[in-house]
Amino acid sequence: MARENQQPDEKKVKSAVSFIFDAPCKEEIVAMDCNDYCEQLAELAEQVAKGGQLEELLPEWEQHMAYWSDCREEFEALVAVLKAEYADELSDEIESIIARTPGEEVPHSP
Repeated sequence: MARENQQPDEKKVKSAVSFIFDAPCKEEIVAMDCNDYCEQLAELAEQVAKGGQLEELLPEWEQHMAYWSDCREEFEALVAVLKAEYADELSDEIESIIARTPGEEVPHSP
């Protein structure tokens, strides 16, 4: 079999080793689970959406998100939704989607 003679890709091995050894080490941040800390992350996202700087509010979380892209993507999405809501753009977009969607009428909030 040709596969038995293949050497591991040196770049991939270095990347994996770097990923392991460069991981953030602060236990509080490493142990943070989005499900367990949902309320705290929502409050942090609200502060960022209102103009707060993450590096000033919680620098450890910024470091965590720099390392874990899935956390960063979810946090950035939440901040974007909150910013749109604060700018009153979200309700307009929802109204537009509802208007284009056939089917049952959805009650509108005041």
